[in-house]
Amino acid sequence: MRKALLAAAGIVALVPPMVSGLAMAQQGDTGRAAFRAIYEEMVEIDSSPTTGSCTKVVQAAQTRLKAAGYSDADVKLIVPPGKPDDGNIVATIRSSGSSKKGVLLLAHIDVVDARREDWERDPFTLVEENGFFYGRGTADDKSMAAVFLDLMIRLKQEKNFKPKRDIVLALTCGEETSNRVNGVDYILTNHRDLINVDFAINEGGGGLLSDAGKPLVMQVQAGEKIHQVYTMEVTNPGGHSSRPQPDNAIYRLMAAGEKVSKLSFPVQVTPVNREYFRITGPILGGEIGAAMTAVAKNPEDQAALKVLLADPTYNASLHTTCVATQLEAGHAPNALPQRATLTLSCRVMQGTTPEQVKETLEKTAGDSQVKVEIVRRRDGSSPPPLTDEIMGPVKAQAAKQWPGVPIAPLMIAGATDGRFLMNAGIPTYGMSGMFGKSGETFAHGLNEKIRVQSLYEGRDFLEGIVRAYVK
Repeated sequence: MRKALLAAAGIVALVPPMVSGLAMAQQGDTGRAAFRAIYEEMVEIDSSPTTGSCTKVVQAAQTRLKAAGYSDADVKLIVPPGKPDDGNIVATIRSSGSSKKGVLLLAHIDVVDARREDWERDPFTLVEENGFFYGRGTADDKSMAAVFLDLMIRLKQEKNFKPKRDIVLALTCGEETSNRVNGVDYILTNHRDLINVDFAINEGGGGLLSDAGKPLVMQVQAGEKIHQVYTMEVTNPGGHSSRPQPDNAIYRLMAAGEKVSKLSFPVQVTPVNREYFRITGPILGGEIGAAMTAVAKNPEDQAALKVLLADPTYNASLHTTCVATQLEAGHAPNALPQRATLTLSCRVMQGTTPEQVKETLEKTAGDSQVKVEIVRRRDGSSPPPLTDEIMGPVKAQAAKQWPGVPIAPLMIAGATDGRFLMNAGIPTYGMSGMFGKSGETFAHGLNEKIRVQSLYEGRDFLEGIVRAYVK
């Protein structure tokens, strides 16, 4: 498929006939080719907020699921009223009668905008080159979306597959931008009965490779910071620029912004951070690894914390951060400014409220004329428990695929749709089994990519743990 949805007949051809689990495993490259076709189709449907449509992606998924034998009752296309491009889909494989609640396979299918003139390759054409898949969404998050859709199709076609839990797939829109209706939030509010589950598997965790490409540590995301947006604003009567006044809105805001640029929120070495440092420090080695090990032993080790805080990655995971991202001021080149506004993007640690951050920003500015407002407020969430029920299958599957590679819990500096599920009482875990070097995927950036081998390994990993959870 290039630049268009596969015709219904073509999609049917990609769905394997009813076979046993052993025969499914023996299909090898045939099954991989069918998966790749799903992945290619997803990446090549533009689902960015400016030029694309999530609904087209889920309509293509719906066609595939129906061809695989799903009934109308078990595949629900959900499009919020007045938002025709913000479609979502929920599909279910029913259990064999167990009293256990189901497991949710969650992936968002909206992507960040991508301009063809900025990219080396067409962002909405899947390109395989030098061991990588390139394209917008190849990593974030159509990799997991395609894996889950492919798995749901194969499990449905597998003879005598009788899970002891419902398996619920949700491909959702709106994770990447506030310009869209958030699909997870919308489904929880309006169709809660569709996701009657005990826990969810989501994006957020992967694996770390060495410079030589060797797997170092597998990551399970068990916590996330929450994105809050604030403004700092100064208003002023203004006047003619030929008569400067000591009280200038831009200068006053600049002074406050300078103070915020030097603001460092208190360090919080969470239990998840500490465990990640304990496991990962000895593996990484060097100055960073030694600092991780030291902080794992003593979270008050200021010398070690100084090393970690100097690294943007670990600085982001150790405390709340606020950074200026937009500035708007003045109304004419020949007039004193009547208004100056600074936008701050804050990533807030779990356990810290948006109001506490607002209070800190006000105290830091130290100027009653600088008004601080929360312009995008989101509720935080708590980290999910890493129980034996969750981690047992993860450890077993990881041992098969990457013998000797340790597993470490991870708190991510960004935020996912897991926060909605956590706040609805559904523990949510980020795990993909897709390894990469730090920062190499360029998610949200130019020339997004994922390792071909990592994608296929992640497919095997996710299938292994899902089968274990429902047996």
